[in-house]
Amino acid sequence: MRANLPSFLRTLSFRDQPQRRFVAWAAAACLVDLASKEMAVRALGSTGVVALTDRLALMLVWNTGSVGGNLVSAVTWQLSALVTALAVGLVFTVVGPIAAVDRRATVAFGLVTGGAIGNLASMMAGPPGVADFIGIRLTPETTMVANVADFALWTGAVLLAPVFLTLVRLVRAERAVVRTVAPLA
Repeated sequence: MRANLPSFLRTLSFRDQPQRRFVAWAAAACLVDLASKEMAVRALGSTGVVALTDRLALMLVWNTGSVGGNLVSAVTWQLSALVTALAVGLVFTVVGPIAAVDRRATVAFGLVTGGAIGNLASMMAGPPGVADFIGIRLTPETTMVANVADFALWTGAVLLAPVFLTLVRLVRAERAVVRTVAPLA
């Protein structure tokens, strides 16, 4: 059977409520991230560090790597763009069926996707890199600096945990039913 791109694209319909909610959450996370980065760059570009508490500060750090600041090669952003595009496409196709099992999936996948797209857009915008500006001191010697996209990604990943557990329970229950209906001879 030959793949037909127009018919495949029609199956990726925005008529379905889970896909619309997913896209809305992804767009909101991405737009809030990009706006906050722009404000941080404008406000902190010349001032440096603004201490809010003894453990929290606003500070502008340019992340020139990929996820977690890791640099893969000279084509890091191209690899990130390809992987992000593939992941977004995959998530868009599975969010509907997974949301039919657990509605929290649309929010979780939307936050992860919006955060990924926000950081990718910042990386692709060119030098000097992705603006990280929320500094959290973990120890006296270690400060983690992140941005809104990072927090959206982490929050979405945490929200996916109960969705994953629900899917595991359903698969186990289905396997149990199959075993009782059709026992092995």
